[in-house]
Amino acid sequence: MSKEGQLENLPRSVVTKTLLIFVLMTVVLSLAASKLVIDIGLKRHYMVLLMWTPGLAALAACKLSGVGIGSLGWGWGKARWQAAAYLLPLVYGVVAYTILWAGGLGGVLDAKFLEEAGYHLGLVGWSETATLLMAIFIFAVVGMTWHLASALGEEIGWRGFLTPALMRYMSFPFASLVTGLVWALWHLPIILLTQYNAGPSDVGLQFANFTLLCVGLSFIMSYLRVKSGSLWTAAVMHAAHNIFILSLLDRMTVKYEDTWRFAGEFGFILPLVIAAIAVYVWRLAHRDGLCAGPVKNEVAS
Repeated sequence: MSKEGQLENLPRSVVTKTLLIFVLMTVVLSLAASKLVIDIGLKRHYMVLLMWTPGLAALAACKLSGVGIGSLGWGWGKARWQAAAYLLPLVYGVVAYTILWAGGLGGVLDAKFLEEAGYHLGLVGWSETATLLMAIFIFAVVGMTWHLASALGEEIGWRGFLTPALMRYMSFPFASLVTGLVWALWHLPIILLTQYNAGPSDVGLQFANFTLLCVGLSFIMSYLRVKSGSLWTAAVMHAAHNIFILSLLDRMTVKYEDTWRFAGEFGFILPLVIAAIAVYVWRLAHRDGLCAGPVKNEVAS
């Protein structure tokens, strides 16, 4: 396991103090930002503000505890980990939506997506094929700047700080599980009180699917974070997930009456595909000795 950017060299008492401050500040900041989103709506700027609350909480907690923010893992690490982080959402997204389309649970290409993409990207008059290819390029490459900037806010908190901090007390699987559950619960107010969900029906089941998705992604992103020593792997994967799943594959899909039960982050298929990959990552973590117990060092109290 890479030692770069980890919290394992700090006394456990310091980690405990920082962790408690982080939790408290995340709750306070997130509730305030969530209220704005609930009251005003799912506006982009308020959503980004909400996404940055875990990161701001982590930075503030480190400052108040005297912990250097370098412990959050700012190094870029080896390029292969960043490449894996970027490509994995494309892989599991294509697998999930191929199952959806092949099973007749949704259509392959929504004409409304092409029309809106052509209008917003200034491609009016282009052929459908050219519009689709340009839209994929713009969203997947140019769009990374916006999505990475917003995803970074969450990942400074979740994978930059929380997962490595929890690994001082528990093994990698438990730390990933706890982070994933916290991540899902953090979304709960806007899932229940806005149109962030897939619709008003079976919201409890939707949240169960979403929780499975968050836990599965937590295993994958935490593994990349620990192996690379870089929080950027989690930020890149989070951004790529939002691009390939939310901006492209889901919007490209023709929605039938029951498609919402199977598609996207609140349907069945994508969380199950991600969970299968997470099980494989769990096996890799076991092979790498990350499942034996919490991280220890000579100065831990």
